[in-house]
Amino acid sequence: MGCGASTPQQPGGVPVKVSPAPVSEANTTLNFAPRASVDDGSVLPSARSMAGRRSSLEKVMSLTERASPEQVLQNLLEGNQRFLAGESAHPHQDWERVQQISAKQKPLVAILGCADSRVPAEIVFDQGFGDVFVCRIAGNIATAEEVASLEYAVLDVGVKVVMVLGHTKCGAVKAALSGNAFPGFIDTLVDHLDVAIARVDSMNAKQAEAIKAGDPSMMDKVVKENVKYQVQRCQRSVVIQEALRKRQVLLVGAMYNLDTGKVQILCTKGGVADDAL
Repeated sequence: MGCGASTPQQPGGVPVKVSPAPVSEANTTLNFAPRASVDDGSVLPSARSMAGRRSSLEKVMSLTERASPEQVLQNLLEGNQRFLAGESAHPHQDWERVQQISAKQKPLVAILGCADSRVPAEIVFDQGFGDVFVCRIAGNIATAEEVASLEYAVLDVGVKVVMVLGHTKCGAVKAALSGNAFPGFIDTLVDHLDVAIARVDSMNAKQAEAIKAGDPSMMDKVVKENVKYQVQRCQRSVVIQEALRKRQVLLVGAMYNLDTGKVQILCTKGGVADDAL
């Protein structure tokens, strides 16, 4: 008997020959973009869509270390727009790119994001291998260890944009708002969100009650405050401060919407446009 798959047989013990499905049938390709049908029944991307992707690829590939922080941020946001439109160009996602960066990485962006599986930065911003230096932790919290990683990205890797990326319906924020005690080390994580909650608690009693009741829109207010607070924590780094002073880096706070896929910029520090936090 054993654990292996048995060979199907016809009545009388005659083996049945099983042919593998063609590759075109066995593999399924997922694409958010609508596709145009052709006469033979196959489905192909529209000519306009393909031309747009080629143009996007050329633009992304042309971005170099000489780009300004503002240009790097713009490239990131354009990637999110492609993702939203279902026209992701999937740059730097081939074997050639893997070999190209095997000796040294040179991403232009560092992102401190949440560990939530629904917010993969490379997909959300339509980036590829070696394009984004990513640090992830529940609640996108700027702990000493995470900030140290960002400092490394600024000092050694040479990133031009440092982004704190939060998202709607954040589980860490929801846990912190519940006021419950948690086992293990979870409480230490939740404690880092108290400042953001305190800032929102300064609102009127009705709004504070709505947050505690789990109102999504009010909970997202805490998410936004948390992003801004974590940006401020990053700004305490002497390494990041120096890069900001020299206008070598943009420090950005942003929020990803789980329902729409859109990234909203909440605040920026450094560069030409410097918003107060």
